Amino acid sequence: MLPEGVLINGLTGEVSPGTGKYTKRLSELREIFQDQTELDRLVEVEGDPVVYEVIEYRKEGSDLFFGTTTMEPGKVSGEFFMTRGHFHQRRDMGEVYYTQSGHGVLLLESRKGETKVVRMDPGVCAFIPPDWAHRSINVGSEKLVFVWVCNVDAGHDYGDILKHGMRKIVVDWDGKDTIMNNPHYSL
Repeated sequence: MLPEGVLINGLTGEVSPGTGKYTKRLSELREIFQDQTELDRLVEVEGDPVVYEVIEYRKEGSDLFFGTTTMEPGKVSGEFFMTRGHFHQRRDMGEVYYTQSGHGVLLLESRKGETKVVRMDPGVCAFIPPDWAHRSINVGSEKLVFVWVCNVDAGHDYGDILKHGMRKIVVDWDGKDTIMNNPHYSL
């Protein structure tokens, strides 16, 4: 294995060379938003907009991989566009997010129910401890781009978040991003 430089565009999220990519559209995130009727209307009227795109760089034989997540601005009934949110399958592995551009909120939740928020502003490097669920929310009017780094064996566990939701949500309240209790959260 040899060292390599990878170019990351902090405004667009492009990774060169990239080794993998996927996109999540609004219709694919129906279960995580509070107002599913409004989400369905937006999908029909706006043609199923992209909410976020992930581009990764993975080097064969390495224990780390990294990439970018680029989140579009938008809301569903005042609830900001967000990622699905996940725990890691390997409970002993954390992650790092380094915000390149835009403004967001990193919502974190431990399995014991403790919640924390880290502001995602350019230059902020957020440490996500092992066994904490994490979800990114774009609270700005432009793209939110961040770099992530984690162990290749960490894996993603979306099940608990899809089943129960997260304890908090982030909504636009009088023009300000506001963290509120999730009225649909279930144990």
